Amino acid sequence: MIEIDGSQGEGGGQMLRTALSLSCSTGKGFRIGNIRKNRDKPGLMRQHLVAVQAARLAGAEVTGDQLGSVELAFKPRSVKAGNYNFDIGTAGSTPLVLQTVIPPLLAGGASSRLSLTGGTHVPFSPSWHYLDGVFAPTLARLGVHLDFSLEACGFYPKGGGRVRCRVEPCSSLAPLQAEQRGELLRVVGLSAVGNLPRGIAERQAHSAHSRLEEVLGSGVPIEIGIQELSVFGQGTFIFLKCEYEHAVAGFTAIGERGKPAERVGEEAARELLQHHGTGMPVDPHLADQLVLYLAQARGASVFATSRITRHLETNLMVTSLFLDMVSRVNGDLDTPGTVLITPKNL
Repeated sequence: MIEIDGSQGEGGGQMLRTALSLSCSTGKGFRIGNIRKNRDKPGLMRQHLVAVQAARLAGAEVTGDQLGSVELAFKPRSVKAGNYNFDIGTAGSTPLVLQTVIPPLLAGGASSRLSLTGGTHVPFSPSWHYLDGVFAPTLARLGVHLDFSLEACGFYPKGGGRVRCRVEPCSSLAPLQAEQRGELLRVVGLSAVGNLPRGIAERQAHSAHSRLEEVLGSGVPIEIGIQELSVFGQGTFIFLKCEYEHAVAGFTAIGERGKPAERVGEEAARELLQHHGTGMPVDPHLADQLVLYLAQARGASVFATSRITRHLETNLMVTSLFLDMVSRVNGDLDTPGTVLITPKNL
């Protein structure tokens, strides 16, 4: 059993999700203590329990899977492809649960279909539009084929979003070479409201568009659509995607009560422009999400990211416990840098 101290690194739920995913992929069991020790409410929350339950697709023996638990033991058997349904029951992130179970299902030998209910656009999580517009296209370069579909959005605190994902088996992952991004071709996006006035979405979009055009100039096409959603509860978001010649990057801002629509749009635009200004192809969110896949690729990978994050460092640390690999990060925390990952099974 691999021993993990959950207070290391970013000290949140990512260590657990990464360990669950790699445990199912490798068949190696683990014990983790101090789960989410660095958070205001330590221990397992509902969305973490669903991630644990989802990882039971490997027929695992589990102890400590209760709300508030700060210790967990997980011993998998074999992963089985199939049709799986997971209901978080709150606005917990469906994208984070999906990212936990996708890697092991690649070795399932057949297609798998996943259906999840919960949050789709919530704070501190990739949005569904990010998964569909940035995560999936990048993994396609590695040979991973995912098909995402959105039936309903779910916002904090009520949730109720419904998403589906089809995962095709993949016996061999290609390495990634992503040091150049080429020219910025266009920026596309979506500003949406659920059970709120359309004008809020329009103000979010106008704020983002104005800020982007001010910096990027009129030579870069900027297209931000407006959508009114039928949802359980209320909520707003804006998603912006940079399309370069050789890369994509995405940024989401979530509305909340008392937060002006203009600030929501400005927030997403500011993150996009910060990334764009570095000249790097891989955005900070995608960088840590790639680690699990590149550590299992059939060759050495290298990518340049606009910001080295604690999440990236944490995923490299946890992944090295389960997989025989060598990694190197050239750059300092919260600055642009280059990441090299070489599986030792070459």
